[in-house]
Amino acid sequence: MNDPLIEVKDLRKRFTVKSGIRSSSAVDAADGISFHINAGETLGLVGESGCGKTTVGRMLMRLYKPDSGQILYKGIPLTEAFGEKELCKIGTIVFQDPYSSLDPRMTVADSIGEPLDIHRLYRSKAERWDKILSLLSKVGLNAEHALRYPHEFSGGQRQRIGIARALATSPEFIVCDEPTSALDVSIRAQIINTFTELRENLGLAYLFISHDLSIVRHISHRIAVMYLGRIVEIGDSDIICDSPLHPYTAALMSAVSIPDPRAAKAKQRIILPADSHIKKSNAACRFYDRCPYRRDICITDTPELREIRSGQRVACHFAG
Repeated sequence: MNDPLIEVKDLRKRFTVKSGIRSSSAVDAADGISFHINAGETLGLVGESGCGKTTVGRMLMRLYKPDSGQILYKGIPLTEAFGEKELCKIGTIVFQDPYSSLDPRMTVADSIGEPLDIHRLYRSKAERWDKILSLLSKVGLNAEHALRYPHEFSGGQRQRIGIARALATSPEFIVCDEPTSALDVSIRAQIINTFTELRENLGLAYLFISHDLSIVRHISHRIAVMYLGRIVEIGDSDIICDSPLHPYTAALMSAVSIPDPRAAKAKQRIILPADSHIKKSNAACRFYDRCPYRRDICITDTPELREIRSGQRVACHFAG
């Protein structure tokens, strides 16, 4: 196996949240997160809102500073060997909301050209313009869109502009932070196909963050499932979706919609206890309060990710 392009080791991030005028509490948004992504591979990161997915993605781009842990690029720590400009040539991010991620006062050409200006990736104005048009072409837009402003575009077109901007520095790795959640259902498939084509043509690697499991399965080679700041299961996409071993993953997969009415009616939904998904359990296993298989060992011993099947690791004492 080739060495990983991006490797995350024991990444941790804690936020302090005020719960009153004088009181506050700590929230572990990422608690010992470890995974790797190979060149040309897509790792899907799924879980409920508030589980820490976006925090992990933003730490990879150094928008948040980790409290501890390492992020490696081809075996080299990002925090030690790369400045902000160098990092932007390695990895970039596509944000969730295409309506707020673009400056309304800048034309499309200015938004896409800004990374080119910062990194001085052209030798003349003519070359700069050619690169902007080439980036627009890669995401399905054309020259007539270059001099327009963001308010003149639909949500799907704005997201394409955001993708073109992310490609400007020719990165090897892109964090996709729920890039389709703010779009109409009819547009999502087009954007996903654009991501897939870019990966195949440019050899890109993605961390694809989403709560839409059907989309994640379609685009990802592997899937990591997060719950309250920890990865509870990780493995090949089809294995995770068809044969989940962690009870939380099984509950998530049972909620995926099926277009066949008969199959949907026959499918058994797994209903978890209605506990707050942001509440941290006092037990060693954070899923303890909602788990139907909990035992005394779950209170005292933290379950570690262990390989149960080839290509599938699970953090559960009773998995398999």
